[in-house]
Amino acid sequence: MEKELLEQCKEYLVTEENIIFAYVFGSYARGEWTSLSDIDFAIYWTGKDISPSTYLNLKRTLMDICKTEVDLVLLNDASPLVKKEIFAEGIRLFSRNEVLESNFIVHSIFEYEDMKKYYELSYKTMIEYIRKEVDSGGKG
Repeated sequence: MEKELLEQCKEYLVTEENIIFAYVFGSYARGEWTSLSDIDFAIYWTGKDISPSTYLNLKRTLMDICKTEVDLVLLNDASPLVKKEIFAEGIRLFSRNEVLESNFIVHSIFEYEDMKKYYELSYKTMIEYIRKEVDSGGKG
């Protein structure tokens, strides 16, 4: 069933010429998907910006195919952390231009590495804040 579902999604997404490459990621790609999970897709869009109606139509059609909730990430606008997750664990559905895709992935990795120290500092600060809240019984 999984391969058939992914093939149907691929067949649909490939009909949209502005999608250069597409991935499925998250719990579905990790093999941890359940009937209560959504399915996460990521697309790279070329040309002029994707219109809200086109984005919603893509998402709605994917939901109809998958018969479940769908999250659709536009790689062009995704954060470095999200792109890292997608490229680290995602399953590529198709690519029309592997050179463009490879360049985008490399750029995304460099972008993530540039931001990594800020993510780590933010995480550390958040943990320290939570510990202080717990130690003070939530009284700041």
